[in-house]
Amino acid sequence: MLEPILVEDCTYTKLVPSLEIVLNDLNENSTHHDYMVALVIVLLAEAGFYLSSTNNNYSRPKLKSLHVPKDWKSQETGVYEMYFQPETVPDIKCKLVAFPLGDTLILNFFPLIDGKITYTITVQTLKYVNPYSSDLCGRYMRLKEISYRFKDKLSTPVRSDILHKAGVMGPSLQAFPTELKLRILRLLDVCSLKRMAQCCSEFHELCSDAQLRRYIMLEHIGGRGNKATGEQR
Repeated sequence: MLEPILVEDCTYTKLVPSLEIVLNDLNENSTHHDYMVALVIVLLAEAGFYLSSTNNNYSRPKLKSLHVPKDWKSQETGVYEMYFQPETVPDIKCKLVAFPLGDTLILNFFPLIDGKITYTITVQTLKYVNPYSSDLCGRYMRLKEISYRFKDKLSTPVRSDILHKAGVMGPSLQAFPTELKLRILRLLDVCSLKRMAQCCSEFHELCSDAQLRRYIMLEHIGGRGNKATGEQR
């Protein structure tokens, strides 16, 4: 059987090594929320976010060197707070805050940048953690589901915001340079441009660019007239 690489590859008999290493930092008094947040540490690492170093010497982290911070949870409130650094832009830090509410865990993740957006998901911990299992492999359930949900709703949007802020190319449209975004918008028709303007404030501003709108009008409205009369442009 192949060795699992990502959390979603875990089986009932074999955990991914990075998760197994993190769980070694927990003890018999650890709660189901502890196990969930430990899982989140690994999911963030898979997405390129690693626990912030206490020194200024940044070194490329490894999945097999993950750990649970000693001060990860307030003993008074039970709230978890940790700082992370994206591997691609280590100068920008992010913060994870997890609030336990009964058997529910509210996860908040956001970059420490101007105009930050806080991304939030609510997790029913007992849906993914079995606190009564006698072995670690049976401690988790539905790992593929929580992995996809976490990355889609938290880590991917935060990474896009960071890359956009840093002006670094990324896998999302939002992370593209403004020049490239405008080039893409020039390929749209009038109706599509109106829809793009409704996506977010950034694209509303870009779609309102006078030169872009003039180009669209000439290309899609003026161009139709030229084609109808057989004129060459």
